[in-house]
Amino acid sequence: MSRKYKFTTVQEIFVDYTKDGQNSSSSPTTIATYDQLGIIEEKDYDQDRKPSPASSSQWKRLEDHVAKLNRECDSHESYKVIYVVRHGRGVHNVVMDAVGSKWKEKWALVDGARLDELPEMSELPASHGDKDGRINWVDSPLVHKGREQARELARDWVKWNRENGMPIPGTIYTSPMVRCLETTELIYSDVLRENGRNIQPVIKENLRERLTNHTCDRRRTRSSIEKNFPKFYFEPGFKEEDTLWRARSTDGSTTAETDDEHTARKQRLLEDIFDTDNSHFISLTTHSYAISGILASVGSPPLRVKEGSMLAMLIKAEKEPPPMNGNTSGGGTTKHS
Repeated sequence: MSRKYKFTTVQEIFVDYTKDGQNSSSSPTTIATYDQLGIIEEKDYDQDRKPSPASSSQWKRLEDHVAKLNRECDSHESYKVIYVVRHGRGVHNVVMDAVGSKWKEKWALVDGARLDELPEMSELPASHGDKDGRINWVDSPLVHKGREQARELARDWVKWNRENGMPIPGTIYTSPMVRCLETTELIYSDVLRENGRNIQPVIKENLRERLTNHTCDRRRTRSSIEKNFPKFYFEPGFKEEDTLWRARSTDGSTTAETDDEHTARKQRLLEDIFDTDNSHFISLTTHSYAISGILASVGSPPLRVKEGSMLAMLIKAEKEPPPMNGNTSGGGTTKHS
């Protein structure tokens, strides 16, 4: 894979989520949101010439540190703190849990079903279906629990920003899928309002989930998104129709995106952001496997994030020299001293 940047995760800024979750029964480790995203308290950064005053929060010190890194680094380097959000619980998550292995075999390949065809699901009462008693999961929206998960993160954001000075992102990016748009709006509206800002997220196609033939990942048209989420902006070139989703072919074969293809797409996403966005703090609202692709792009170990949860990373970007022969290597980690 030819690439413009080598991305690495700067260590010892936030807790090592993978190491910290070694007692997790899941593989890879699955985490929920840490208090203040697991920022390491009482850490001295390079710019500290004397102990910071008690009034200076750890987030303020990190903010100053990232500004210093970007001010003093070589021209081919840059740094950003990235808040990575997994959308809240959606209709497809509920059905997936209810039907188990039959999800991939059958239900993920159709647009929806009658509620009486599915196991009983308390999260999807009959009132959730349409007039014919059908439930649809194409471009799956949030269920009540997913909205509550997003609202809980919204409360955390207000608290951490108000009490600890946690920097709000200069730019908020989101996948175009409705569950991500809803999650983004619910999480950030209150904290932005408190800071005198309007919510103006940017929709990016490459924040979408790993591409398969699952209908929950087929997006709506640009016109529909524009109508239902008028405060959101589209990245340049965003198309009316979904040209990425991969349906099952007539011979029954699938054309799912491979792990390498998916990681390359997330690499291009990060390269685009680091090329065009000067914000030192950004947010990405995305999906479970999409987060795996982002982590692979920055050299971090595999990790799953629970529905409606968030993690944070300080990412270093180094421009790659033009390749002489063959492709360049993958990402890695940077230990901060």
